[in-house]
Amino acid sequence: MKLDVYENLLQINAGFDQAIRNIAALRKHGAFHRGALARFTALSKETRAAATSYIVSVIEASETDEAGRRFRERKAQERADEKGGEL
Repeated sequence: MKLDVYENLLQINAGFDQAIRNIAALRKHGAFHRGALARFTALSKETRAAATSYIVSVIEASETDEAGRRFRERKAQERADEKGGEL
């Protein structure tokens, strides 16, 4: 998986954290209903968790495939090295 995917995940989570902090900051203003702000905070946290879960599952599948490919390459190279030593 490319580095930019991990950076995007970091930025997504940072953005949600910033939104959650800013919603919390609005609580000090009497014009905003606490219940509505609490609902938006909960929705933001739920969306952050769902998005992170999805992105991480795609990363996990990709990294598992990469690890398997590299393992097969290493084992093939080891077998080739062993055959070369037998000559």
